[in-house]
Order: sequence, then structure tokens, then C-alpha cells
Amino acid sequence: MAQFLSTCFLVLISAQLVRSSGVFELKIHSFTTSSSSVCKQSRDCQVSFRVCLNYTEDVISYRLACSNGTGLTGTFTDQSSISTSAPITLPFNLKWLGTVSVIIEAWNTESSNDPSTENLKSMISRFTTKRNLTIGEKWSQDVHLGEQSKLRFSFRVVCDEFYYGDDCSYFCRPRDDPFGHFNCDASGNRICLPEWKGEYCAEPICSSGCSEEHGYCEAPGQCKCLYGWQGPLCNECIPYPGCVHGTCNQPWQCICKEGWRGLLCDKDQNV
Repeated sequence: MAQFLSTCFLVLISAQLVRSSGVFELKIHSFTTSSSSVCKQSRDCQVSFRVCLNYTEDVISYRLACSNGTGLTGTFTDQSSISTSAPITLPFNLKWLGTVSVIIEAWNTESSNDPSTENLKSMISRFTTKRNLTIGEKWSQDVHLGEQSKLRFSFRVVCDEFYYGDDCSYFCRPRDDPFGHFNCDASGNRICLPEWKGEYCAEPICSSGCSEEHGYCEAPGQCKCLYGWQGPLCNECIPYPGCVHGTCNQPWQCICKEGWRGLLCDKDQNV
């Protein structure tokens, strides 16, 4: 038990340090109960709901079961206020593991303006279900029946903005700065902005025709030559300095044209 509590503490600390990558959302549509021993008049019963997510194999004591967070609603005094309430949200900080236990508790809050989950005698009902939840925008509907209560709810798991993938672990945020120039598609893949290329879209695309072997660019549309090369497309070698009537195939050569000789091709062969 001590080891389990230590693990829970480490999970809590890491959750505070790592940015959330997604959120579990649950919306309660209706709740009815005949538990007169808890609520004096069912239709006037003041109810709040507590939702837990548990990554462990079994649904255990509610005090230790919220390994992935807890959500608590305000107090509802009638059915219509429940159905129109905002979803309960539980952000998760680590990779979404898929299979979780969802625990929903209904609590009687007649005696206090603040919902309390300290007194177990105030719990009206507790619903648990184990699900394999995939990431997606679509809501899943469910109905749970207890001995004296009925709960209708829906739920989903969605990634935070800029997070993608089956476990919301892939990050892609559009940028246009020295570290990258790209947008993100629906799957989180980087789509380079025009005139940029590379894995992180940080490599500029040089002017059309610029030699890939002898030219480069520091900004889109440029064509700067490597040492020993020249010309608008950096595909012309620079001959040996002082070469008069010669050409080159590689930098610093001086290949004499017909009729010329010498180191600098400056001597007439006919003389």
C-alpha cells in the first residue's frame, strides 16, 4: 500500500510539471434516484457529481482510484439544470493509454452550499465502467442503472490544441521563424510553407536552376556560390587567377584554348 501511495504521489508531481496533452470530457444528461433515505424529496434533491479516471487494472477504493484526475461539478437542484450543464473535463498529462476505468459518483449536497465528498453517507450512488477510449471528436452515449438510481451520460477524449495522434503525444504547432516555417495538417504532419523544405521546413528553396552542388541560399530565392564557383546559377568554375586564354572544368584550372599555351595560356603557339 505504501508503494502504491508513493507511485500516486509521483504521478501527481509529474502531472504538475508536464503540460496537458488532451482532455477527457463527460456530460451528464439526466439522473434519477429513489433513494429517499439520502434525499428527503427526490425531485428537490440537491446533487453534485464527482468523476474519476483510473489507469489501474481494477476499480478500487474511490480514495485511491483517481490516478488520472478528478472532476467535481457544482450543485444541481433540478433535472433541467443537469441536462444543460457544461461537460466535466479531466486533462491528462501523459500519453493517453486507452483503457481506463470511469467512476461517476452522485452526492447529496442538501446540507451545504459547497459540494462535499468527505462524508460517505452523503453518496447517493456510484457507477463504474471500464472502457477502451479512443481519441476523437464524437461523443459516446451510455446509460448506467444502479439499485436505486439511473444515470444517462456521454463522454469523449480529445487532444489539446497542437497535439495529435492516437495517444495525443505528437506535437505540431504552426510556426514561421528561424526554427521552422510550416503549418500542420489534420494528422499533425508538418506542411512546409512555400519556398521552404526539410524535415522541419527550415531549409530555404534556392532560386530555380541554382546548382545544388555548387550553390546555396540563406533565404528563399537566393543563389550564393561556394568558393571557386560563379555565375547566376553557380555552375561556372573560376579559372586560375591570371588565366588569359583558358577555361576550366573545376576551380583554379587554366585549360588553354586552341592556339594558346603556357601556365596562364598567354603565349601564342604560332609565335
